[in-house]
Amino acid sequence: MKRLMVIAAIFTLTGCVSVKTVPFEATARTPKSNDFPIEILESKDVTRPYKVIGFVQANAGKKHSTADTLERLRTAARQMGADALIDLKNQPIGAGVPSDGGMIYSGHVRELWKAKAIVWETPNRAADGHPPPC
Repeated sequence: MKRLMVIAAIFTLTGCVSVKTVPFEATARTPKSNDFPIEILESKDVTRPYKVIGFVQANAGKKHSTADTLERLRTAARQMGADALIDLKNQPIGAGVPSDGGMIYSGHVRELWKAKAIVWETPNRAADGHPPPC
């Protein structure tokens, strides 16, 4: 029975994704549509002014696909009303499973993903079909 509980605990730790948002603003923004394209950028490459409105974080099992984890982060950003994500970080984390002899370390079983959710402070006129100003 104990062996079954350990196997179930390891499976649970490696297979699912939980997403958390941490908004910085007191008033919620209007969510973006489900098809709104959330870019993932590095802040050093951003040339437009922006405002950080919060963080999105995903705690994903090692066996979960990176593509699905990133889409879940994008979905959370859309729900926050963000235009993009910047400075995405990924950190492997381990886990312990309780046993009679204490904790059994099971190695790198999860990944913690975190990014800043931002909104653009100026409109992207080219994306809106307008020529850039001269």
